[in-house]
Amino acid sequence: MAGRLFSFPPRSRTGTVVGERAQRTCLNPKVLNRERRNRGVVRAWCIVVPRERGEEIRRRLMDLGLLHEHLRIVREGERLFLPTTERVDLGFPMEQREFGTGFVAVRSYKDVVEVPDALRRSLPTSFDVIGDIAVLKVPEELQRYREKIGLSILRWNPKIRVAVQDRGVKGERRVRSIEVIAGERRTTTVHTEYGLHYRVDLAQAYFSPRLASERKRIADRVFEGEVVADPFAGVGPFAILIAKRRRPRLVHASDVNPAAVELLGVNIGANRAARVATHEGDARHILRQIAPVDRVILDLPHTAFDYLPDAFAAIGDRGVVHMYRILERADERAAADRIRGMAAQAGMEIRDLQLHTVRAYSPTQHHVAFDVTVVRASHRADPGTSPSASRTSPTKETPTTGRRSGRTSRRSEAPGHQSRHSARRR
Repeated sequence: MAGRLFSFPPRSRTGTVVGERAQRTCLNPKVLNRERRNRGVVRAWCIVVPRERGEEIRRRLMDLGLLHEHLRIVREGERLFLPTTERVDLGFPMEQREFGTGFVAVRSYKDVVEVPDALRRSLPTSFDVIGDIAVLKVPEELQRYREKIGLSILRWNPKIRVAVQDRGVKGERRVRSIEVIAGERRTTTVHTEYGLHYRVDLAQAYFSPRLASERKRIADRVFEGEVVADPFAGVGPFAILIAKRRRPRLVHASDVNPAAVELLGVNIGANRAARVATHEGDARHILRQIAPVDRVILDLPHTAFDYLPDAFAAIGDRGVVHMYRILERADERAAADRIRGMAAQAGMEIRDLQLHTVRAYSPTQHHVAFDVTVVRASHRADPGTSPSASRTSPTKETPTTGRRSGRTSRRSEAPGHQSRHSARRR
């Protein structure tokens, strides 16, 4: 058991030899749960108290940081022997005796990491887990201890095989700057989300597990027969979930990063998402190429406004744009007003504008989603005309308007215009 929990294989899955220092550290762990060979008998100081006062004194020792929590309390008749880390005077007898070692309460990697006490407050309080890789940001003052921090995470959770330091997302392709600090020397893994499996390479394509709930929220809003555009698809979590959980006509998934598009193709095949079409290239070009569509997902929170005019232009008679931003609370109204202004410039009328808080981004900022339902002004003025009517697409006869594009007829199932079948499903 010890070897499985605390030692690494001599070679990673990619065949790279793991560093000798990492192996040496992991093969000499601290005493942890399930580590049988380290259990035994330890001689320590203890305070001898009446049983009826045992809980009171135990709590007092804990508050003082003097209770030896790794040793078992001993009861003999009406007396309790509380093990302490040093000799202490609380008005009760003290003596030395032997105690059996017990389970260590390992609630966090912080319980096993070895860093100076003055720096413990700077330890990361949380980190992402993608597949079997822990992704964390290490403060500057803890850089010299980053390997120890990574190793402690692997010791704390044996399901995690790699720990990497995230130095931030950089460049147009949204690629993390990654450094492996412990475990197998790789950045690839398979992440599972809502029963779907995604091949991810953290050093080549961006992926965030923190948006899982948001991806499901958007997927649940897609109607049957919609054409959806996901121009910042990455490895495909939005597009594939929509294709598998709903019944869209087609999801156009694209990215400017060739490595992301390659992984996207792998994930489409692995999840049998037949309704997803892949594209590689700039979002603006792709949106012009695939228009008209019913729904656009602008999952690029720092620069989404740059692509909003192109998203509005890609919408047909009516549709929805999901736009993401990182905002202070005080800036939300101004962002909504800017969206209204840009919609008017694009010849769109906003029928509904809702704000949804995705998650906290920093102590003062939030990651938010604007769900913008729009109708093309020309379509509102003359229901018999459609900007998509001139496009070459399948047509069908209707008794009222004659020939109408098949895509226009599908938009009768867009939000607010459900067919009887859609309404029945909801």
